Amino acid sequence: MTTPEINPRPNGTIYACGLPGDDPLPVDPAHVIPEPEASEKLRQMVACVSPGLAASPVLAEQSCYRPVTSDGLPLIGPVPGAAGAYVATGHNVWGMLNAPATGEAIAELIVGGAAATVDLDPFNPARLAPLKGGAV
Repeated sequence: MTTPEINPRPNGTIYACGLPGDDPLPVDPAHVIPEPEASEKLRQMVACVSPGLAASPVLAEQSCYRPVTSDGLPLIGPVPGAAGAYVATGHNVWGMLNAPATGEAIAELIVGGAAATVDLDPFNPARLAPLKGGAV
């Protein structure tokens, strides 16, 4: 089962996405490409929801990976081994909903040295092993 997302944009285009894939995340972003047949399958699903979109031209086919960690929790805090660098990512599908609290907490951390709004301990980036260069 899958749940495609259909998002109208202010410029009149429609953004349709949401098909999960099986390809592992490549280290090189240039190797991120749509899986075969994924665009056509998504187009068929969108046409079921909105027949009017079935005749619309496809302007671009792209692929992306949702920012999700191996343990399912976001990474929010200082980047281990990179003084002065911080990260706030890995929210998966909840990024837009969690953005205000994450932004406030990371701002508190950067400006004041600690977050008061949210306990960031469970989200500490140091909890996960770093990606090995060359891993796929």
